Amino acid sequence: MPKIHIPVIGYMQGGRQMMTTAMSAPDLVTMVTKPAAWNPVKTDAHGNRPRDTNHLKGIVKYLEDEEHFVLGAAVLYLASKEATFTPHAIPGVTTEYDAAQVGLLSVDIGAKFDIGDGQHRIGAYEDVVQNRDDDDPIIERLKDSGQPLIIVIEDDHKRRAQDFADLQRNVKAPTQSLGQSMDRRQPINRELSDLFDSIPVFEDRVEYLKDNPGKLSAKLFSFKTVRYVSGLLLVGNKYRTPSTMDKAVNGRFEGEGEEGEKSRDELIAFWTALGEMTRFADAIEGEVKGAELREATYLLSAGVLYAIAYAVYLVKSAAAALSYSADPDLKDKIDSIIPLAVRALDDVDFARILDEKIKKATADEPLSEDDSIFVGNLIEPATGKLAAGRTAWEGAGMKLARIILDDEELSFLSK
Repeated sequence: MPKIHIPVIGYMQGGRQMMTTAMSAPDLVTMVTKPAAWNPVKTDAHGNRPRDTNHLKGIVKYLEDEEHFVLGAAVLYLASKEATFTPHAIPGVTTEYDAAQVGLLSVDIGAKFDIGDGQHRIGAYEDVVQNRDDDDPIIERLKDSGQPLIIVIEDDHKRRAQDFADLQRNVKAPTQSLGQSMDRRQPINRELSDLFDSIPVFEDRVEYLKDNPGKLSAKLFSFKTVRYVSGLLLVGNKYRTPSTMDKAVNGRFEGEGEEGEKSRDELIAFWTALGEMTRFADAIEGEVKGAELREATYLLSAGVLYAIAYAVYLVKSAAAALSYSADPDLKDKIDSIIPLAVRALDDVDFARILDEKIKKATADEPLSEDDSIFVGNLIEPATGKLAAGRTAWEGAGMKLARIILDDEELSFLSK
């Protein structure tokens, strides 16, 4: 039977013949078969999970938008009756004892690869190839690029399915903090990283590897928390999904207009003012350790930080409505609204409720606002535990906003 020959590097793994190579997207999509739905009863196909349309569209957009794209290897299968690997020694370079053997994969013409892992990547390529003309610059880019492949000769469909389970089990996704801080393609990530060396509260106090600094950590915030707090400050809470909020926040920094500079100034003003609050200033000066601040107050709780940012956003929005004023004194206050708002929170008691009080809290004798301003929003009255979720920090934020507006220096906003 006529065959096609593909240059590969062969190796053995787990007792099976495997090969690695690369193919251009237009060639690859013609040589794969559409994955069947997973059904453990079937023996003629190992099957796969349903395609996630949104995930696939995200990869399509990435391929179309990013010139310097990178996608990991897909895992494909062929049966032993339709494919063979033949090693070809290179004199003076390879030996029979090498783990990697340069050679040729010979495949029957008409044979199709079975997708083990990577159906969304290959589906995205297929979407781009089918919906663009051959002379489209993106198609040209895909023709000049290779999609890495791991090809396995395996007849047992159950073994193929087991490989998929094993691959998912042995892959660890990065934390959001790590992934976001490394992703400089998003403007907000770049902006924050560039600010970390110039704002005292950030200096060596941001945790990149974890989404939540440990109880004894010297770090004050995770990158994930700083990012979300900054987003709330800039665009508020009206976006209900991470992707729509990301789009709004990143949009503040796109282009060369004044909005980007204004947003940058707002971030600097907020985080500088936060670092000047008494409790944070003590940590910056070294009088209080990060672990001590975490143990003594709620200030390093993500929910409280979200509430503070949301409160300042509400006050900032109220001030923006008065920006037309011709009163010079009023204009100066409006221009300085963010540090003024944060400074107004310095008198708020952020101290943690004593464990003794929490242990006594019950549904019949719950905690009250006398114990903490956050009881009833961020703190559950009957248990003393911090509540999770948007409703909790939004309620706390509105309460903090009222405190800010009651401040004498900002009373003009309530009139």
